Amino acid sequence: MNKKTLLNITLSLILTNIFFMSFSQRAPGKFGKISKADFEPEYCPIDSNAHAYFIFDYGLSEFKYLQTKVSSSDMAKSRKGFQLYFTRHFRIKIVDNQGFSWANIEIPLYHDAGGDKERVTNIKAYTYNLENDKIVKTKLEKKGVLTEKTSKYWDTEKFAMLSVREGSIIEIKYTIVSDYYFNLRQWYFQKNIPVLQSEYHVSIPEYFNFNQTQRGYFPIQMESDGRQGEITITYHQKAEGTSVKEQTYTNTYNYREDILHFYAKEIPAFPLEKYLRTEDNYLSKVEFELQYTKFPNSPIKYYTTSWEDINKVLLDSHSFGEELSKASHLKKEVEILKNCGQKDYMLLNSAFNHIKSKLAWNGYKSKYVTESLSKAYKTGGGNCADINLNLVILLRELGFSAYPVLLSTQEHGIIHPSHPSISRFNYVIAMVQLYDKTYLLDATDPYSGINLLPIRCLNDKGRIINKAGGDWVNLTDYRPYSSIEVCKVTIDKGLVLYGTNDRRLKDYAAYECKKKIKKCKNIHEYEESIDKQDDNLTIEGMKISGLDTMKKSVNISYQFTQSNYIDKTNDIAFFSPAFRSFISENPFKLDKREYPVEFNYPYSVRQIYLFTIPENYEVSEIPKSAVVKLPDNSAKFIYNINRMGNTINLSLMFSIKKTLFLPEEYMAIKNFYQKVVDKQKELIVLKSIE
Repeated sequence: MNKKTLLNITLSLILTNIFFMSFSQRAPGKFGKISKADFEPEYCPIDSNAHAYFIFDYGLSEFKYLQTKVSSSDMAKSRKGFQLYFTRHFRIKIVDNQGFSWANIEIPLYHDAGGDKERVTNIKAYTYNLENDKIVKTKLEKKGVLTEKTSKYWDTEKFAMLSVREGSIIEIKYTIVSDYYFNLRQWYFQKNIPVLQSEYHVSIPEYFNFNQTQRGYFPIQMESDGRQGEITITYHQKAEGTSVKEQTYTNTYNYREDILHFYAKEIPAFPLEKYLRTEDNYLSKVEFELQYTKFPNSPIKYYTTSWEDINKVLLDSHSFGEELSKASHLKKEVEILKNCGQKDYMLLNSAFNHIKSKLAWNGYKSKYVTESLSKAYKTGGGNCADINLNLVILLRELGFSAYPVLLSTQEHGIIHPSHPSISRFNYVIAMVQLYDKTYLLDATDPYSGINLLPIRCLNDKGRIINKAGGDWVNLTDYRPYSSIEVCKVTIDKGLVLYGTNDRRLKDYAAYECKKKIKKCKNIHEYEESIDKQDDNLTIEGMKISGLDTMKKSVNISYQFTQSNYIDKTNDIAFFSPAFRSFISENPFKLDKREYPVEFNYPYSVRQIYLFTIPENYEVSEIPKSAVVKLPDNSAKFIYNINRMGNTINLSLMFSIKKTLFLPEEYMAIKNFYQKVVDKQKELIVLKSIE
């Protein structure tokens, strides 16, 4: 073996990337250099309502190749090659006690199944307070740092800053060392509190190819440059018998390094508002996805190529596709279900309910099984993959065209079809195609149903995994929030309301109700929770049916007494007939919303009020009937009222037909809601005839 060949073979095995010149960019402030002037701003300079704000937030990601001397006797695992270093340094000013939560710090760390993991080094954390015109600093001790297992592949290091009070400044700096090239940290410029200055600097040697994506509505400035560098590797070959002599070789590699600088200043807090699945989708940030690596004397290694390749990787995985071929542990259940006399939708429902009752979800989200589907079934529980892949197998054995569907849950963010990434998936459900219809199922939730997924799963699209290369499927708009309510009210001479309320809840209205009641110890506690909403309301005789997880609808009925609801001035009394209005206030309050309005499901709500007026009063005035709607009928409200003798009948119908309204539609949906709220506040006027 000649000298050149030996050196090339060695470097092919140990080089994971090459980089010697560590990129450096100074943070906006030197650690620990705090002056009295830093305490002077009483409020955030760009938002006087902020409870805390970042003075600066600085990040640096760089690849380092520190092991430049290698011996043939080194264990392969010890040859680190390139490592990814991420350093973060930030300061936060705590304005008042509502900002104290920003002194609780969390650092996520990845680890693989083999035990290798990222590690945090050089944690420095201080709290600074101005006391008697002197700066007093409190150091975080090592014993204050705790490690918590977050999921199968993630741990979180947590610590709480000490001596935090109104006016404190906290400063934290740490470095994460990682062997996982794909985990080049994303960077959030925008947060839920203002940021005065944010910088992120990234250096990438030419051997790594990343997709870089900027998201969000607040503009980020980016500059890029490059430079040449070199690294010298010294390799010592020990003698091996008579064929290999002891030798030492040195080789120098030249490379190009791409350097990216990202900047933003005076970044406002993200304006949180209702009907948003997760702000993570719209916060201003930069993301990196490793596409491939190409090291000297080595072939290209692809990490992210296409959705079809991801489909193949999953089907070939021993923790996914291989497990789908093992069905022997379900043989008994398959025979029982086949002999139950059901078919098609009824058989599908029975198989679904069997898995829901047999396997309990442990709360973990994953696209991979924990150990094996057989073990999960025998032990009666597991993560979402353990449960729903068992469901896929059972349905296939019963003759259904069933497939796994990978998705990203709401808090995990949406999947971008233009950027193939297996890491964007964190959950799996089941899908069945039957007579040209698509049915989605998630057996982790006892209250879910066919095409009635848990709320966490309602997040744009999922990816069907099959031998044809996979495809996309919509996860939303299958079932609405459907409610019908009838309220019969008799008003006595003293203007006290006595009545009955009957509600029939279907689809997501029933789902949400079951979830709410489940949190109560019993029906009486749920009844009391409604009572507490109004001191003048008394509820009696509540009856609830349909709470069984297998039932699709819920029926609730009760009697009630409501005092002090009707206002009276001399001989005039007045009240709003929509006293249990579905929309009591406008959830949309921003002047401008830069991100979409995202409803979890369509709405179909109907309320009917039947009022009997007392004999000592006559009806002087009632509101006018009206229809409020958007031009495309995607949102509609019908207010229909009429009077017959001493009775008044009011019918309200509220519907939202689509779940996504774009930012340019925000003012339309905001104004629609305001008109609905205002209409329901209109009054019936009664006049005393005594």
